[in-house]
Amino acid sequence: MGKYRLSDIVSVDRLKLVLDSLSKATGLNLCVLDDMGGVVIYPCNDIIFCKAVREDEGLKQRCLRLAAHSCFEAGRTHKCIYYRCRFGLTDFAVPIFYRGEYVGAFCGGGAKTDIGEDRLDSVEPRASLEEYPALAEIFSRLPYMEADAFYETASLVNQLASFVGNFKVAANMVPGGEKKASGLNKLQPALKYIAAHYGEKISISELAALCFITPEYFSRLFAGAVGSTVSAYILSLRIKKAKELLANREMKISAVAHAVGYDDPSYFVRKFKQATGVTPTQYQISAESGKGERAESEETYCQNKKSGV
Repeated sequence: MGKYRLSDIVSVDRLKLVLDSLSKATGLNLCVLDDMGGVVIYPCNDIIFCKAVREDEGLKQRCLRLAAHSCFEAGRTHKCIYYRCRFGLTDFAVPIFYRGEYVGAFCGGGAKTDIGEDRLDSVEPRASLEEYPALAEIFSRLPYMEADAFYETASLVNQLASFVGNFKVAANMVPGGEKKASGLNKLQPALKYIAAHYGEKISISELAALCFITPEYFSRLFAGAVGSTVSAYILSLRIKKAKELLANREMKISAVAHAVGYDDPSYFVRKFKQATGVTPTQYQISAESGKGERAESEETYCQNKKSGV
C-alpha cells in the first residue's frame, strides 16, 4: 500500500453521496477501489445483471479481478481505461492521484453499448450466456446506452477524480484553505452550470437552488471560496471564451458577442476592452501575429448598426 489512502484525502461518505447521484442520473454502476484493488465504495445503483453475476462466487471473483486489473492499468498509464467484461458489458476505470501517487480508481460501467472493440483498451473473451440461462434472460432486458452518453459519463468521473486528487492539496496551499476548498466543493453544481451556460442569462437564485442554499448565503459563500462576485466570475469566463473564439480570424465580432452571451455587440466591445485593455479586433489581429488588418473596426461596426447599415 502507498503512503496515502483515499480516506486521508476526501470523506468517503460524501464521495459515496456524489457517486450515488451520478449513478442514478446515468444508470451506470459506479464504485471505488483503493490502490491495492480493495473495494472502498461498493457499486452504487447496482444494475440487476451485475448483482446476479456476483451471486455466483466464482463469477464474482473473476469480476473483481478484472476491475482491479483495469484500475491498476489506469494508474500505470495515467489515463482512463475502457474495457469489456466477459459478458459483453462495457466499463471504464479512472485513476485517482494525490501528490503524484496513485491512490485508487473509480470503476464504472455495466453498460450494453455498440462501442467497437477497436475503441477499447481491452476485451475479455466472451462467455456464452447459454451456460447461464438465468443471466441470459436478465441480459436480454438491459437497455442499450449511446456511446456518447457513456463517454460523457466517463469524462465527468475523470473530472471528479481530478477534483478529489487536488482537494487536499488546494486546501493546504493557503491559510484557511480547507474551509475555502470545502466552499468550492459545495459550489460545484453552480460552477458546472456556469461553465455550461455562460452564454445565457444566469441568476443567483437559480445557482443557489442548484446548491440547495439561499441566494444570500450563496453570494457570501461564492465570494469567499472563489474570490470574486458571481457577475465578475461570469464576465471573466465570457472574456476567456471570447479570446478563444477570436483566435479564429474568420469569426465576426458580432458572432463572438452572441456566443458569449451579449445581444449587443457594441456593449460586448466595451466590456472586452475594459477587461483586456484592447478591443476584440485588436486582440484578434494580435492573436494572428499581426497578419493583415480587419477592414471594419468596432466603432464603425457599431455606427453601422445604429444607422441600420
